[in-house]
Amino acid sequence: MAEALVISGLSKRFGGLRAVQDVSFTVQENETVALIGPNGAGKTTSFHLITGFHRPDSGSVSAYGRDITGLKPHDICAHGLVRTFQVAKPFGAMTVLDNVMTGAFLRD
Repeated sequence: MAEALVISGLSKRFGGLRAVQDVSFTVQENETVALIGPNGAGKTTSFHLITGFHRPDSGSVSAYGRDITGLKPHDICAHGLVRTFQVAKPFGAMTVLDNVMTGAFLRD
């Protein structure tokens, strides 16, 4: 099975706050994983780092063998890694399918 996502040594600080420290894991193609923990554990920050909303201080993110560390979110989406948010903001004039397919147009 191919490695779809490889996170290695990901870390991020905000001033004196260590939000994420040395996070590493691998997700195989067609595998489902969960990132769980208490409030303030760094789950959301980890997702922001992986999907380009924050730049990591150290570590790397690879999607399907390509280093995507520090790329902008739209560039990461074009490499096949997309995310959803807790509060959805769909395009009101579009169908559900059109909303879901919006990200597919960015694929390279």
